[in-house]
Amino acid sequence: MEITIDALSLGKPTVIKDKEFLSTKEYTDWFIKEMSQYTNRFITKVQVPNQMTLTKDSEDVTYNKVWIQAIMPNPIEGLLEVYGFVYALDVKTPVYKIYRAFLDPDTLNTVIFNQDWIECFNLESNEPINCSLENLRQKYINIKPKLSKLKGHYISEESENLHKLLGEFIDKVLVYDYKYIGGKVKLSTNNIINAYQKTFSDLTKGINDKMFYDAICNEINDNKDITNIFEKTILVGTLFDLVD
Repeated sequence: MEITIDALSLGKPTVIKDKEFLSTKEYTDWFIKEMSQYTNRFITKVQVPNQMTLTKDSEDVTYNKVWIQAIMPNPIEGLLEVYGFVYALDVKTPVYKIYRAFLDPDTLNTVIFNQDWIECFNLESNEPINCSLENLRQKYINIKPKLSKLKGHYISEESENLHKLLGEFIDKVLVYDYKYIGGKVKLSTNNIINAYQKTFSDLTKGINDKMFYDAICNEINDNKDITNIFEKTILVGTLFDLVD
């Protein structure tokens, strides 16, 4: 669910099995303070535990998963530049990540074609986060050729070609994955099938790769998994041979 920065600061320390974790504010303050020098626009999403206790006067709020996007003010090629911070506590290996990407203002989908625009770390029990965004700031940006390729290639509307495209993408999804210290991330074949049905339901208009790309990204931007959006978006890019 999406919440405000003020609401985010109410997240309390928690214990998961034998591991103690700090309050949400202690994990997120560094990122919010640093990025507030450049922008006042943040999008914050969280996931809470399945069970919480209630007291008479207040709710015991804690957030097991947090995703903050800091939206930079100057668009690049019509996209909004984003710095992201993510952490997850209730997973096999607690992790936090920082990344750089773009946000499509029309679809609110993440757009990223550079798989090295992310840094991932173990989140140790009861220890604060000590991190810097400086390495990400130094990354070279040239997103125009990739966007031009997506927008400039139109998909043949003949049924034989469409069926071949669907089969190729499903084959890739079954094979492709993204491995990092927190585990392995994959797309679902349902992501492809649902996006395919939505994209090609109306064949009276020309359909380019960007429309199909957006439809797949819509499928992964469903708030069910808020901590692996970067990795899943990279996997979408590999389907279109766009990832460096």
